[in-house]
Amino acid sequence: MANYEKFERGDYGLFAHCERKKDEFGNYITFGNERIDPTRTHLNYNLCPDHREQREILEARLSDPNIKCMNRADVKVFGSWCVTLPTHAPDFDDNGAIIYEEKEVHHKDGTVTMENVPKMHEIFFDDEQTKEFFCMTYEFLKNRYGEENVISAYVHYDETTPHMHFLFMPVIEDKNWNEKHPDKPPRKKVCAKQLMNKTELNMFHRVFQEYLDEHSEKDLYPVLNGTTIGGARTIAELKAETALEEAIVATGQARSAKEHAEAEIAQIDAKVESTRKSAKEYIDTLHKYEEEAEKRTEALLDDLEQKELPVVKQLKGSLSDLGVPNEQYSNMKILATNLENPIKSKSGKTYVEIPNPDATLPILKKMVHKVIAVIEKVIDITDQVKEQVTRTRVSMRERLTAGKKEADRQNAERWAAERENGIVRKPGRNEHTI
Repeated sequence: MANYEKFERGDYGLFAHCERKKDEFGNYITFGNERIDPTRTHLNYNLCPDHREQREILEARLSDPNIKCMNRADVKVFGSWCVTLPTHAPDFDDNGAIIYEEKEVHHKDGTVTMENVPKMHEIFFDDEQTKEFFCMTYEFLKNRYGEENVISAYVHYDETTPHMHFLFMPVIEDKNWNEKHPDKPPRKKVCAKQLMNKTELNMFHRVFQEYLDEHSEKDLYPVLNGTTIGGARTIAELKAETALEEAIVATGQARSAKEHAEAEIAQIDAKVESTRKSAKEYIDTLHKYEEEAEKRTEALLDDLEQKELPVVKQLKGSLSDLGVPNEQYSNMKILATNLENPIKSKSGKTYVEIPNPDATLPILKKMVHKVIAVIEKVIDITDQVKEQVTRTRVSMRERLTAGKKEADRQNAERWAAERENGIVRKPGRNEHTI
């Protein structure tokens, strides 16, 4: 229902995911997430009234002199609650008690147990109710963690189920410092460990449910629906469970597809066998022209070799001399080593250090142009060979067809002559009755 994640400074990938930015062509960036439907991304919105860049909001808050943040790379400077619109509600008996059933429960530590959990049924909300749910969710989270600490509150309608990413900074009163310095203005600090402790995570859903019931129809939005049994799960764990369920379904579909394919293969094998028997009578005729086809192919290759061999030798010579001066050999050797060990930034880009770039880059440019010229020539030669082979195949088919017609004509004339002379015999396997 609601899942919490915490992030370090510089871990800004979630910012882009929440905002759904566009690429240079005006298309929404999905980061390879197949669950995102770009045709519905325009329905997303941000409930946070501060519409500055999320990183700008975060850095501005961290720069506040009255807020202490430890200068360490592992400090969790912001967190995210992912709150999903309820899709299921528990079933009740005639006495108003929840009906339970035995079901597998997946825990954070990877274990799976059989437990009695509420029996659920699917529920639906109209657009107005959905918007009301997310507005109340935003008010609850804003009041709980401080409006001044909110980074963004994006509602996504373009994935499987509508949900909201509430990003905020875990800012609390610095009690120890304030007690030691009563003469100075009170100070706050960034501390996710104290704010988002086990007590907060364990009681979150219950307090959230109470807030929803107080500000809307009771039990209209059932966030306590049994999905949090086994402890509050992270977004990654929920995605893993979803992937496991999808894998199970896909396995069943694959098994059915395999059985269907095997049946089709059996039918195809039968047709192949029938076709093989029918085609056997043409094999002898094909053999008759096989030798001629080999001779024509050898002639074609000889012709290509005579025409293209000088060009190939020239290309080979150009590859052996790429124009690298002896004094630049050490730089090229260092560059080759750097290519084996590229540098990756946190944004996902890859960099390679180029030694003495003023001298090395012109050489690289020259080498690349030479290699491209070689590749283009090889492609041109390959296209010529393919074209020549295609013409040869067409010619062979035409000659084969004409040869078979000529063989049938000669057989027919021979049989006619034998019948006139009173000779009666059964046609051979490669002969056709008239």
